[in-house]
Amino acid sequence: MKIEPNKITKVIEQNYTHLMPDFFKMQTEYLASLNMIYNDLDASLVAMVLTSQFYKNIIKNNNGSDNYSVKHFYRVNNFQIPISVYKIKDIASLLNLPRETVRRKREKLINDKLIVLDNKKKFYALNVSLIEEKILGIQIENLSQFLAKFSNHFTKNKIFIDDTNKEQIKKDIEKKFLLYLTSFLDFQIAYFSKLKTMVDIESIFIILLCALNTTSQIRKTNEPMNVKDALSHINIINKTFGLNATSIADITKVPRTTVLRKIAYLEKIGILKKDQFKRYTINNISDMNGSKKILAIMDYNLKILGTFFSQCLENYSTKK
Repeated sequence: MKIEPNKITKVIEQNYTHLMPDFFKMQTEYLASLNMIYNDLDASLVAMVLTSQFYKNIIKNNNGSDNYSVKHFYRVNNFQIPISVYKIKDIASLLNLPRETVRRKREKLINDKLIVLDNKKKFYALNVSLIEEKILGIQIENLSQFLAKFSNHFTKNKIFIDDTNKEQIKKDIEKKFLLYLTSFLDFQIAYFSKLKTMVDIESIFIILLCALNTTSQIRKTNEPMNVKDALSHINIINKTFGLNATSIADITKVPRTTVLRKIAYLEKIGILKKDQFKRYTINNISDMNGSKKILAIMDYNLKILGTFFSQCLENYSTKK
């Protein structure tokens, strides 16, 4: 079943305040789970690139087998990819990270034994045994919930007619896990890479968390609004409390002193707005420095979100 990504993107843009809280929830919980696995968000980005290529190679060499299940994720621990597939300079370019940072983060992943490097044979291998099934289960649950909520909305708009629910989608993800995983990782790499042209990954986590809080409260009290109207009038329509630095530090697991430093910069460039009680919300787009660049980044990320969602729906609608 072919589903046009641009149609999905258009619906998201038109119903921004209604749909995006579910997306921001998925993103913040995904970053939190990465912190649990890697304890370093930049290192997790490097791991995403290698993991994506790792499982693409498995799918490519699967010889027509349908064994893409989540159980198979743990059965290919010895599968390897050549170092030449992704050199440090290639990863740095893909993630908008300095080469030295990528080198250090790769070394951290190797020292933590999440990545096995065979210098003699010039191969990488991933040590998936260190990724707890509980954490993987949380990621599957969050993705299932996100896809189900979006699917229900798209069904109402006659984009995706099949009746879906979270449990059905969850079973399909578990059955075709490697197919969903590679699409998911490619989306996340592109999404975070684009945002990193503006701020670092920890600041992105803070922005997403504040965006989740702000849009969730707006959804409760307002009719759906399109992205331009919402971002232009967010201070007017947002009548709720923001998040303080302590809450942000507790949720993100980023040290409070670092959170304060990141928040100060985000407030300076106008992305976050502080009230009299030192609580933070997303600001009007017109008050942000470089608002044209920010809008261009958001437009790009909404487009790739539409593409990612269409891939997921096509995976779901494919019975074999």
